Formats: sequence, structure tokens, C-alpha cells
Amino acid sequence: MIGDDGDIVRGLGYVSMYSAWVEETVDDLLRYMAAIEPFDEATQRWPISRKLRHAAEVVRRLNSRELEGLPEGLEAGIALFERRNEVVHGRVYAGHDQVDYLQAGRPNVPTRPITSAELYQLANDFWGYRGYLIGPQIFRLPRAVQAFVNGAS
Repeated sequence: MIGDDGDIVRGLGYVSMYSAWVEETVDDLLRYMAAIEPFDEATQRWPISRKLRHAAEVVRRLNSRELEGLPEGLEAGIALFERRNEVVHGRVYAGHDQVDYLQAGRPNVPTRPITSAELYQLANDFWGYRGYLIGPQIFRLPRAVQAFVNGAS
């Protein structure tokens, strides 16, 4: 867990870096399941929200009790990436009142205060989420894929 040092820019950097690592982990999950559903070039270019939904669907098809809860966990990641998109695609401005503000990149979204604590919390949420996704890759997911492939042949 990274401690909040009060630096908004550093916090935003951690959000960017950790979310990129999660995207890589999702790609790894999809590669592990390529025997069930190909992870081709077109799929690799999908937005992360689509990849998360797709990975959840493929895990459901495996019908493995060992992976219970993983599809819902994958889908829960969509909200993390929506929060990430808000801060990465928004603009941070220092106000004259010594408050930092986030101006959304989307129309009709009000400007709001933002703190380093919010960014560090989001970065830490990504760190924890990545650990949640890495865990099944070691034993449970390979076993489930193998059982599916053996049962389907």
C-alpha cells in the first residue's frame, strides 16, 4: 500500500501505472483462456471494460466452483476503470483557494475538488484488484481450463 504524500501528480502517476498493470493482468487471464475463446489481435484492441466483461463471460462458461465469484469480480473492475478514466482524462487545476480541482473531459460534468488522498486510494484499489486477479492464474484457472477442454473433447 502506497502512503499519501500529498502529491497529486505522483498519485495520478501511480493510478496510471497500476491500472496499466491491471490491464496487462486481464490480458494474461484472456491468454490463459485462449483454448476456450481465442485472444486474437482484434480482442487485444478492445477497451478494458469490454475485455473485463468478455473475461467474465468466458470464466462463467468454464463452470468451475474453484472460480466462483471471479466473473463478478472481473465485472466489478469496470467501475475502477471508470474512476481511472475520470481522473486520467480530466484536467487538474490548482484553484486560487489552495484547493485542487478536477475538470472532467466530458461535457455536462461539474468541476469538483480532488485530493491526493483520492488518487492514492484509487492507486491502492488497483493494486489490490490486481492481486485478486493474479491469484486464480496460478492453479485454479489452469485447472478449470484443462477440465473444460478435457470435458469438451
